Amino acid sequence: MDNDSADTVSLDSTIVLDLFTDRIVAEYTGRQDYVDDSNEITRKLCLFYNATLLYENNKKSVFGYFQKMHSLHLLADTPQYLKDKQIIKVAGSYGNTSKGVNSTLPIINYGLDLLRDWLLKPVETQIQEGNEIQTQVTQNLYFLKGRAMLQELIYYNPFNNYDRVSALIMLMIYREQFLIMYEGDVSSGNQRRREDDPGYAGNDEFFRKNFNDRFAGKLKDFGD
Repeated sequence: MDNDSADTVSLDSTIVLDLFTDRIVAEYTGRQDYVDDSNEITRKLCLFYNATLLYENNKKSVFGYFQKMHSLHLLADTPQYLKDKQIIKVAGSYGNTSKGVNSTLPIINYGLDLLRDWLLKPVETQIQEGNEIQTQVTQNLYFLKGRAMLQELIYYNPFNNYDRVSALIMLMIYREQFLIMYEGDVSSGNQRRREDDPGYAGNDEFFRKNFNDRFAGKLKDFGD
């Protein structure tokens, strides 16, 4: 939704993915009376989850609202790999042409392929049976909790409006950028970055002295 009043039944949909676990941790899908109310919900999701947003930049209200709220840093730049693959044309490097992705047919088709791969990705889980821990292999799709999202995935076709699937497409396109950046191992890549980056807050001497040293023992006792 890009206008306060519209004749369509389109909904705003924002989905948050935890790159460490590769699982969806939050979703907002709904329709507010004013488009800026929806944009503010999305902005707060970004702030709460320390996330950045790859959005459909043909929806002009998003950039304008985030700019007004001094939050352009929460909007993701257009992924470079899409330009390298020539899936999108090279756009400008500043302003709203540098953020997000235009939801064209090639982008949708490419995102659907990525989404299918993610849904069917094998995942190892451990369950305890008696005194033994068994390892089972399942797929990402079995971790989806939203009934409406599952229904949209089941009934999806290119001729109707499926807002959650559209959001998932953007999510998978953004996820792919991190897989390329960290050569398929996002968790270890982020961990290496944190351990090696002196600018990371967790490496600050004050934080280590006042959190790690003071609370590490207490957290261990709590876990025991």
